[in-house]
This record gives sequence, C-alpha cells and structure tokens, in this order.
Amino acid sequence: MITTCILATPLAADPVRGLFASLNLGLRFTPQNHDYTNPNGAVGKETKLNTSTSFGLSLGMLNQMEKSKVVVGGEVSVAMNQSKANYSLHVDGGGTEGKVSITNPYTLGVYGIAGMMMTPKLMFYGKAGYAWMTNQLKYTELDRGENPNSRTYKKTMSGLSGGGGLNFLVTNKFMVGGEYLYHAPKEITPRKNDTTEGGQKRKFVYHPSVHTVSLKLSMLFLWIDMTKIKNVMTPL
Repeated sequence: MITTCILATPLAADPVRGLFASLNLGLRFTPQNHDYTNPNGAVGKETKLNTSTSFGLSLGMLNQMEKSKVVVGGEVSVAMNQSKANYSLHVDGGGTEGKVSITNPYTLGVYGIAGMMMTPKLMFYGKAGYAWMTNQLKYTELDRGENPNSRTYKKTMSGLSGGGGLNFLVTNKFMVGGEYLYHAPKEITPRKNDTTEGGQKRKFVYHPSVHTVSLKLSMLFLWIDMTKIKNVMTPL
C-alpha cells in the first residue's frame, strides 16, 4: 500500500509528535481456503492465492518520548481492495457440485505503534492490533435439486493483525517508507449442515489469511509542542 501519512512534526531533527492521516495504496496477497461438505457428508478442500490492489485511509497519533529515540502511538485504518476468488465446489474424487465467488471489499483495523528513531530522519516501527474484514460469498449452480440453486452470504470476520515498517523524513512535511501487514481472521461458517436450506444440507467453511505490502508517502501536520502548552498553563 502507498500510505500518505499526515503526521504532526516540525523539522526532521525535531521530535516526531502529533496527529497523522495516511492515504494507502499497495498490494495484497491472500491465501484463501474453502472447505465444502456435500449433502452425503463427503468433504472437499481447496486453497487459492489471490493477489489484488488495496487502497485505504488511516488516522492516528505519534509521540516521540522526551529526550528519547522511542516513538509510540496508535492508528485506525480502513482499506478497500479488489480481491476476488472463484472456486468449484467438489469433494475428494468427485465432480463439480456448484461454484462460489468470494470478495473481501473492506477491512477496518485498530493498532498500537512502537518505533525507534535510528537517525534524526529514519524511523523503524512495529504495529499490532485487531482488524475486521467484510466478506461476500456467492454460491451458484448448486446441484442435487437445491431450490433455489444460488445463495449469497455476507459475513464479517475478525482477528489479530500486525506488522512493521520504516519511514524516512524527506523534509519537515513529507516522509516516504514501506510497510508489511499481516491479518489472521478467524474462520467463518456461512452455512452449517445441521439445518436444511433449499431441501439440502451442506456446509461451507472459509478461512483466509491476508498479507499486505505497502509503499508509503507521508505528509506531516499539526505538531503538538508540549513545552509551549506547559508554559501557557504555568501560573505567573
């Protein structure tokens, strides 16, 4: 993702401290696993690697500790992507019993950030948190007389997320960098075989993992000078 951060910081040699907003553009790699159980109880599994572009926005805060190289902060991010995977439903040794198309259009994440200024202009950081991802699973051409023979499920899945990266301060207003982010959502079961739908019992289980590689262009703004705030608040 190319991330355009709007951070609150003055010159590169001064502390990185304040609010930021990020515009993100990058590549997302998603190994997707789909398990299918047919009306007879037979099971089939399929795994595909999907690659897509991702675009998003992040809002947060960074604070370089006083007289220290340590930077801490937090972030809320939203990502949109073009991810889409198509599967044929089949059990081991059997023919096709239907199809499914899966999309994951939106991801919302909340993260804590901890970093270190390696030089006055170069920061390495790690981030960890929790993320939610929306999913649409559209099943078509379901066989064995299921009526209707197509169904759509919209589900939200969530799980731990984390990664790391670096930022380089080019000027007092802009920085460039890169980031890797991993998301491990818990599996979802849009349809269970303990109830009948359309005259048939089937089970669908979906469990992906998400890897995002980002390039970042950042713009800094709203520097918070705590010294001036303390001076204003100090009585005469």
